[in-house]
Amino acid sequence: MLCFFSLIVGRSGSIRLGEFSVYELKITVKKVMGVCTADPPMKTGDYFIVSDGDIHIPEGGYICLWALQSLMPLIPAKEREIAEASDEDWLWRVDHAQCPDPKGRVIFRIERTKKVEDCADREQGTHPASSAGGNDDGDEPKGQLKTLRVEVETVDGHCTSRMKPGDCFVLRSGRIYIPPGRHFCLYALQAVLPLLPAKQRALEDGDWLKEECRVLCPDPAGNVILRIDSVEERSDD
Repeated sequence: MLCFFSLIVGRSGSIRLGEFSVYELKITVKKVMGVCTADPPMKTGDYFIVSDGDIHIPEGGYICLWALQSLMPLIPAKEREIAEASDEDWLWRVDHAQCPDPKGRVIFRIERTKKVEDCADREQGTHPASSAGGNDDGDEPKGQLKTLRVEVETVDGHCTSRMKPGDCFVLRSGRIYIPPGRHFCLYALQAVLPLLPAKQRALEDGDWLKEECRVLCPDPAGNVILRIDSVEERSDD
């Protein structure tokens, strides 16, 4: 889990690619419809900030880990420009998410507070893909969600879920499809989920997420590496 968390959140000390911009997000507890079981409980008005992939919590504040888990898949995509039309992409309509605890039903509001404009002034690093002149989907079409294939690329340890190279699932629109008779490890799925909504959408040149395509399963015994690829959909019409 530590590797997964550093990939999504801890980008400040990591490689920077070219010039691009993202939005700063403020994520606030809008209301509590039940009894929050966190100790101390989350309350209306509690918030945290996401700026350029980094989480900032006000002094004395906190965020429930279980609630954060439900918010994570939305955050990378919400930070970025949405190229799709509002009637084509559900992400335009999603500004709220709730904690998965049915007793608490803590509702969070996600709002963009400002655009982070200093991306070109950050520490620059090198990356094989950027030095090679970009990737092949630089002219990717706007306004269309990509279909993604997430596949086990390598297993360098002992996977307790019996995953093996070639095991995969396909994400089409907002639906996950696993081949008949096969399975996919829940913990590996959890590690890759936060990247997928953003990877389905058009990303700016220089955005680190455009170049990242591999995720490590959180189980240190397995060392299962997952690869995310976009796939071309063929129409039979």
